[in-house]
Amino acid sequence: MGSMSPTPRELRRLASDHDFVLGAYPPPRRLGWWAFVATHLSLPASLCAGAIFVIVAIVYTNSISRQLLECPTWAEGCTTTDAWTVDHLATVQGVITFLFSIGMAALAYVALALCEAAIWPLLSHQVFTIKGLEAYLATSRGAVIWAPAALMSIKTLATGIVLACAVTVTLIPFVAAPLVGYAFTPTWQTAELKSNYTTGGGIAELYAQTDPPTSVIVGVQAEYNSWATDPSSEPLSEYRDWYVDRSALSQRGNFAAAAVRFQTSITCRPHEIKQVDRDGLLWNAFATNMTRTNTNSTQVGDKNSSAEVWVRAQPQLTLWVDDFTFVSPHRTSATLVFAALNGTIDGGSWTPLTLGAMTGASSVACDVDIEAVDDTLVVGTNTSQPLSNQTILSSLSSLQLSTSASNNTAINELLLWFAVAPLMAGISVDGTQPMFFNSTTTNLPFSYTTSTPSRNTWTTAGLQSFIRLAIGALAQATSTSTSTTTSQPPTNTTLTTHIATKKMDPSRAALLSLLPLLILVFTAALAIWLARVHATDKLPVMRLAGAGELLKSSQTRWLREQSATDGAKAYLPNELGGVEVKFGVDKDGIVGLARSAGYCLEY
Repeated sequence: MGSMSPTPRELRRLASDHDFVLGAYPPPRRLGWWAFVATHLSLPASLCAGAIFVIVAIVYTNSISRQLLECPTWAEGCTTTDAWTVDHLATVQGVITFLFSIGMAALAYVALALCEAAIWPLLSHQVFTIKGLEAYLATSRGAVIWAPAALMSIKTLATGIVLACAVTVTLIPFVAAPLVGYAFTPTWQTAELKSNYTTGGGIAELYAQTDPPTSVIVGVQAEYNSWATDPSSEPLSEYRDWYVDRSALSQRGNFAAAAVRFQTSITCRPHEIKQVDRDGLLWNAFATNMTRTNTNSTQVGDKNSSAEVWVRAQPQLTLWVDDFTFVSPHRTSATLVFAALNGTIDGGSWTPLTLGAMTGASSVACDVDIEAVDDTLVVGTNTSQPLSNQTILSSLSSLQLSTSASNNTAINELLLWFAVAPLMAGISVDGTQPMFFNSTTTNLPFSYTTSTPSRNTWTTAGLQSFIRLAIGALAQATSTSTSTTTSQPPTNTTLTTHIATKKMDPSRAALLSLLPLLILVFTAALAIWLARVHATDKLPVMRLAGAGELLKSSQTRWLREQSATDGAKAYLPNELGGVEVKFGVDKDGIVGLARSAGYCLEY
């Protein structure tokens, strides 16, 4: 017996079961947002899992980006990322990329599911061809290649926006890998570090031109010879006038601190030297304006050095102190005489001599004026710091001074050492004044200790450079000197510096949060819009658009007729691509896809 068509009463009973017929009794319950989530638990599960993966990746990346990859040996309290991570940073980056990409894909899955569910309200507002519907669903499932075909079906603003969201959400996870790589690439970053600095400076002895203390000379010669051989080896050469340990500070980056600064001026002029004549005999000695006095004298202006200096009969440059003056409590001036025996100094005065094979000398007198002041040393840029918070590296009140000098001249005696610093750069042989030869590579004087003739041609500018370099060498050699008295023990101070170091940039790590936030914004917007449009248009159920759902909504009489007609051509591919459908109520009162659909759903 053939099957019979259902009666209207049976249709209404079936409609009540399936919620798809207008006017069913009892009225069917509309299934909205919460029913949708309850029947698709994979969505909240993916959302939670994706959020966890993304948060772990972002938090870890942000954590190591705020740590140094390595700490300088001088830094105190400096923490770094663990050694294994530093040595295997590429591997760590790969793991984070994996976690972040999985998290992004999970979040994108939720947003794309909502884009797929949006097809039903979109179908209730515009017509889609079967081919356009297929393209839209493929695009909403991540097949971006179908996007151009789907775009051709756009007839409403809502459809365009949802498709744009689907394409954007699909592409965002592909940005995860390069973005993580960008965040993990170390760049030069400025880091604030703290370190210990030993304050000091000063010289405990008084200067004597004859046989000065070797404890001072040894240190000066070591520094001077190194810098004169290779000028580039001088640390912080542009800060030569500061009484600080430049060797230690040269590695510590940018900072601002209080320190003693030497204000030095040098002027040179022609000068005739006077050979010592005793009883008609000319000696290898020269007269100075220094007065013989007790070396322990504390009287202001007393000259604690010899009035005569002795030199070797060698054709090289020699020098001595002709005079000095204590200008003010913090300022000393000294006159240095440079004499090139059988040599030349440009702008020098020639004096005939009777000295072995020496026939004369070219000489100049250079006045070296040095004043010591407390000032602020600024190394580098962006180191501004309130004066009250500045670290004190050295100060006039804490320098090591000679106990043999009076309180009024103690700093003057210290400055005298710096005014005559070039004498410390040479070696005295048998009590004679040091001699120097002119380097052919650096044009700086080097201590002369042999009898082999060397270059003996000089310039005034070169001698002035010699004086400044020697002052810097003396400052470096004595910068760590500390008082041995109980009232001024050696002290360490904490110095805050800013140094450029290779590390990950925290601002780059923060960029990782932008991608998941963007997807979450799209997800939230789609969820709110779906809930609102389903309520406004009174759609029966919020659902995806899988094969089962499409089949269920394809049971309108008109669409079945279209399918049956095309189904008869089993030997050909389907020809339904151009069929236009819309979601709503057909003329028979059936909710589904039909040509004449488009009525509001009332319950």
